[in-house]
Amino acid sequence: MLFSIIWLWQRNKTKENVSTRTVSQKIAAFSGYVIIFSALYLPLFFTKGTVAESIIPQYDIIQNFGVLLCVCGIFTSIWSRLLLGWNWSGGVTAKKDHELIVTGPYRFVRHPIYTGFIAALIGTCLVTGGIVGIVITGLYIFGLYAKINKEEQLLADLFGDVYSDYQKRTCKLIPFLW
Repeated sequence: MLFSIIWLWQRNKTKENVSTRTVSQKIAAFSGYVIIFSALYLPLFFTKGTVAESIIPQYDIIQNFGVLLCVCGIFTSIWSRLLLGWNWSGGVTAKKDHELIVTGPYRFVRHPIYTGFIAALIGTCLVTGGIVGIVITGLYIFGLYAKINKEEQLLADLFGDVYSDYQKRTCKLIPFLW
């Protein structure tokens, strides 16, 4: 809920896009999020014997770790979004007077919002354990990888050598690893 409230509150607090997103791009993005979150939480609404039945053992340690991972992921995403401020965009697009943010979690990874999303989704999968959520999370990560590559190209075009230097000293998605 906190995540949704912050995202809705901040949705229009952005600089003007250099190029506008089409209505179909906006609808596709919104639909994707609805499908992902609906499918991810589907196991919470079904009982045993369905396709949403848990395949991850429901041990306290696994579920507690899942909750911790989810909370940390949501916190990281919100913190990163607030740091981006007016430079944030739901799609891959440049903003007028676009700035490169390199503080906070951006010191360690270039896409901490996505790092947080992935951590929260994996944490949720550990708690719910449903195959549907696990498959959707995998598909989301795959799609996110394609979006990250587009963003990397856009930022390289916008910031040139400054972004290239930033890439050399930070990881793409996983702190200290990748």
